[in-house]
Amino acid sequence: MISTLRHFVVDSWLGRIIALLIFLAFVGWGVGDVIGSYNGSQIDTAAKIGSRQIGGQELAQAIRNEMPRVAQQMGLSDPSQIPPDVKQQVAQGVLQRMLAQNEALALADRNGMKVPDALVRNEIFGMSVFHGTNGQFDRALFDRKLAQIHMTERDLLARVRDDIGARNLIEGLGNGMIVPASMLDQLVAYNTREHHIDLLRIDSGALSLPAGPEEAQLRRFYDNHTALYRSSEYRHAKIIVLTAESVAHTLTIPDADLKRFYDFELQKYDVPETRSLEVLTVQDRKAAYDLLSAWKGQEGWEAIQKRDPSAAAVAFPNAREADIPSPELAKAAFAAPLNAVQGPIESPSGWIVFRVTSVTPPHKTDFDHAKDAIRDEVARAQAPQILGTRVTSLQDAIAGSADLEQIPTNLGATPAQGSLDAQGLTKDGELAPLPGSEAVRKAIIARIFSQKKGEKPSLVNGPENSAFAVLVDEIEPGHVKPYEAVREQVGHDWLKAQQLHLADERATTLMLAARKSGGLSQAVVGTSDAAAMQKDLVISRMQNAGLPSALLAQIFATSKGQTGMIAVGDALYVFTLNDVVSASSESTKALRESLRSQLQETLRADVPVVFVHALESQIKPVPNMAVLQQALKSGTGQE
Repeated sequence: MISTLRHFVVDSWLGRIIALLIFLAFVGWGVGDVIGSYNGSQIDTAAKIGSRQIGGQELAQAIRNEMPRVAQQMGLSDPSQIPPDVKQQVAQGVLQRMLAQNEALALADRNGMKVPDALVRNEIFGMSVFHGTNGQFDRALFDRKLAQIHMTERDLLARVRDDIGARNLIEGLGNGMIVPASMLDQLVAYNTREHHIDLLRIDSGALSLPAGPEEAQLRRFYDNHTALYRSSEYRHAKIIVLTAESVAHTLTIPDADLKRFYDFELQKYDVPETRSLEVLTVQDRKAAYDLLSAWKGQEGWEAIQKRDPSAAAVAFPNAREADIPSPELAKAAFAAPLNAVQGPIESPSGWIVFRVTSVTPPHKTDFDHAKDAIRDEVARAQAPQILGTRVTSLQDAIAGSADLEQIPTNLGATPAQGSLDAQGLTKDGELAPLPGSEAVRKAIIARIFSQKKGEKPSLVNGPENSAFAVLVDEIEPGHVKPYEAVREQVGHDWLKAQQLHLADERATTLMLAARKSGGLSQAVVGTSDAAAMQKDLVISRMQNAGLPSALLAQIFATSKGQTGMIAVGDALYVFTLNDVVSASSESTKALRESLRSQLQETLRADVPVVFVHALESQIKPVPNMAVLQQALKSGTGQE
């Protein structure tokens, strides 16, 4: 059951929320630890929680280990690119998780709860980081990796024991929660309430004017809208940018170090066959056979999950045989044909029905082919530590270079120059090729347009630990373009404005007529709009007929029998709300069951939160503020 819960938590949206609260994977244990280093000193204490304590170095390392995962989620190539405010949030989140875990463990200590040695042993044996190429636990590999991260076997046993203790103490606390029927009724009724409307859309671009513009009209329009025809101010600047990424490109990593990294992470480069699975688990054998029959009847993965709300649905993307928690499922899955529904299989966690959706053959990447990627990975990991020294050197170089021309090339700073406007566009209307991320680009552009022409460049600390300097050497002021140069654009803008005005007049006339005559359908009788009007269109918050959100909001806010009007882009909409009807119970049955399932999972997830908050009042953490603050700074790289 524990292994099944592990993959349920990791692979479902609800599970990811629970994982944040019950710390399914122990903070600091994972790839980050294996690649990094571990300091087991517990001399400093950041906080005491009952019989437990959190070491300052332990907290700092846990924060550092969390950063690569956050960077990956944000789509960043390196943790150094994470904005400082996000780093602070990550650090606070890690601290809260560690405090809550230790509160749970302190409660366990107080009540004499112990984790059996056999359970700890099985947990460690199941960690893929200690598996050899055959997918089984390798004692020699275990000893070697512990030595590489400077961790003793006793330390590891203690950490795993704590992880299991906190996890099992909190898991399942909310399983007895039931969704109140009144809550479900209100949600279903709100989202499925049907609004019956008559609707007319007037497209301004389709309207014809009785006559074209006279020259005097165009000139008057030009004079009244000169802001539309003003050219941008362009500034020519020289720029020098230093980032962790640019520093990484200058680092030389000896092949011997790369080979050691390759050997350490061999399982990443020597990959056995992997398979992607879709798995449903139920407690009842008959229910499993019902699911099997329905799934074989061509029902898709999304549909089959909704058939039985009690079924635990899990997807295993690109899983090794050793990654699958159920031995029964693992054996069957790696013998099953592709895209054929299989089962039911009996296991300790229930009856399993599954399908293999893809098979990736085993493959191995030799060192020569992996070396370049490893070099980039190691260099990016080292660059943030070197960046501070390079910034100091760059600052000295800029101080001795009034024109940014004498910057040493070995610092890793990237030069650039060119003309751009305040939106970062060149005169050709393309994005200026500035170095760095989007945040760094915006900071550089803001500096260019706030710095005076010829002002001596100085080093600026930018976002994501970047540093840059700017020299503005030319400014081309913006100006109103002559009428003759923009006459064609003026004509287009005048026509669009006139069409919008005509559409607004027409829509307003129809709206007033509808309010007098009892509705839009009466107002359009005998007009060309009668054929274009959509009569008795039914919309709800679940089925919106593709209408614009602004229009939908106004419809839902309008009273029955009333007529409204709204402009959205180049179109005008006039509508009458004829009736508001509750959807039938039969038509909302599927939605009701889906909402019940989602709400029940949400309510069950709330219980661990309440439990953790309750623990805080019983087992209050005692912080050592000096050590705590230093650990937070160290973990976020702000020392």
